[in-house]
Amino acid sequence: MTQFYQHILALVFAVSQINENTQILPNLTLGFHIYDGHFSASWIYLASMELLSRRGRLILNYKCDIENTPVAVIGGPNAEFCFHMATVLDIYKMPQLIYGTFPVISSVFFHWMFPDVAHQHNGILQLLLHFRWLWIGLITPPNVNFEHIISMFSWKGICLDFIERFPKLTFSNEFSKMVEESFQTIITVMGSTANAVIVHGEVHSIMAMRMLLQFADIEDIPMHTEAKVWIMTAQMDFTSFPFQRGWDITFLHGALSFAIPSKNLPGFFLQMRNPTWEKEDGFIRVFWEEAFNCSFPSPSLEMKYKEFCTGEEKLETLPEMVFEMSMTAHSYSIYNAVYAMAHALHALHSSSFKERTTVNGEKWELLNLQSWKLHLFLRNASFNNGAEELSFDENGELASGFDIVNWVIFPNESFLRKKVGRLNLKVPLDKSLSLQDDAIVWPRRFNQVRPVSMCNENCDLGYSRTKKEGKPFCCYDCLPCPEGKISDKKGTNK
Repeated sequence: MTQFYQHILALVFAVSQINENTQILPNLTLGFHIYDGHFSASWIYLASMELLSRRGRLILNYKCDIENTPVAVIGGPNAEFCFHMATVLDIYKMPQLIYGTFPVISSVFFHWMFPDVAHQHNGILQLLLHFRWLWIGLITPPNVNFEHIISMFSWKGICLDFIERFPKLTFSNEFSKMVEESFQTIITVMGSTANAVIVHGEVHSIMAMRMLLQFADIEDIPMHTEAKVWIMTAQMDFTSFPFQRGWDITFLHGALSFAIPSKNLPGFFLQMRNPTWEKEDGFIRVFWEEAFNCSFPSPSLEMKYKEFCTGEEKLETLPEMVFEMSMTAHSYSIYNAVYAMAHALHALHSSSFKERTTVNGEKWELLNLQSWKLHLFLRNASFNNGAEELSFDENGELASGFDIVNWVIFPNESFLRKKVGRLNLKVPLDKSLSLQDDAIVWPRRFNQVRPVSMCNENCDLGYSRTKKEGKPFCCYDCLPCPEGKISDKKGTNK
């Protein structure tokens, strides 16, 4: 997936900047290894164990090459990834800088580049109350419990018409079951009268959304995606399989999403390598071929695409659905994770607790034995990433709020993520949300009128609510007030 290549670029860019800055780690050179989890638990376990083994040999606890000893791990973006990593790395007290959501377990060795998801749930609640969206739907990843969210919403008078799960992506003999589940999900979502739908997803969830809508299109299931306001969580990103390149994305027009604030860093894309430098970047050719739909000449391999790559293609010509030229929130979190780790190393080496040994007449820092000490310096650390000052709080979370982003889709299938608000975590909850309502572009079906998402319209004056049997409390009938009784307020049940 071409979008993930930007994550690699962010890592390389940060490491290069730090190695060129003599003020941060003057006597050390940072290096890195990249492991692909393939969205698979077994691959993540394998990668975690390889970190602790000699290069090329999977033998745990046998790692004598100091130069290739890791001092920290940057992990994400999915919560499941973090859980599997921690199972192995916690045993060795390895610092883990997480740029995804909180996993089902916590660890004293986690340092969060992403705010606690509870903050985001509170932000979604404030957003729903702001727009008076009291009748909503919820789409979630499989095997996730959201009872606490339902209780929180109910307490504030918000009802859920449905809770649907993303089908678990599979390419095995269970594919037909996944398709069947997808049909049921899309029928429920599109048949709902709720206009506001929360999509509580992970980084790859937009791929799943596109799959759902494509299945519906193939089966001629009636869809009114332009009638839904999708409210998407910050851990989601615009990712896609290569075969989804030509698929329609207008369903995202008017969507609102939470996002980790990010900065556009000068020189970031100037670091983009030319595909002829394959020795310096083992990912570049794969990315280039997928991004530009071309193949590099190779006598030993069949051409994947009809056109040959020249290596002179321009990133600026790629649509955003293939590659975004502005730094995404996930990339910025990875960039910040590298800087946090580098500044913690700087503090460790500047402290009076440095331990040294002599190897071949030279002094070496025993990083392989001291990585656990980084926790002390990462916790409550403040650092400058070259663009802004950042810090961790007492819980090991990067102290930041959320931007509220409005998705605008253009006829040529390019898109714009427009900031229309902010969730400030440093003020009381009821004052944390600020929005520019007039700047929001709504889905086209609403003709720029703020959407309504309620099970019932408010009862008129002289009418009162009466509960509908078998329906949530947000759904009611309006009956004339009994003789001798009056209602002088809309929506009252008295």
